[in-house]
Amino acid sequence: MTGWKSQRGDVPVGCLIGFVVLVIVAIFAMNAGPAQLKYGEFEKRVEELADRANRREYTNDRIKLEILEKARDLDFDLPEENVEIDRNDQRIKIFVHFDQTIRFPGKVWVQHRELRLERPIL
Repeated sequence: MTGWKSQRGDVPVGCLIGFVVLVIVAIFAMNAGPAQLKYGEFEKRVEELADRANRREYTNDRIKLEILEKARDLDFDLPEENVEIDRNDQRIKIFVHFDQTIRFPGKVWVQHRELRLERPIL
């Protein structure tokens, strides 16, 4: 029974601190990760619309409407006046800015997002 004397049964403090840090990082990732994915999906859709600007049926109003529709689908608070589209014969410029809220336990983080795209119209 001499082997049992060296086992005290306590947990090292470093292990507890590491576990707490791991839990905090996991909570942050569970809330911030989906928000980043939503923004990436929104950005991809705006890029698709900018690439389609050379087609006759894609007017500035239609592009703006589809951007606002995608933002509504992703639960972004995007006012209509925050979407600016400037087009000439050779280029289209799209500027979108809004605030994205990310909710954490006990805290709400507001992240300002700006999306600027400039594409040639072929």
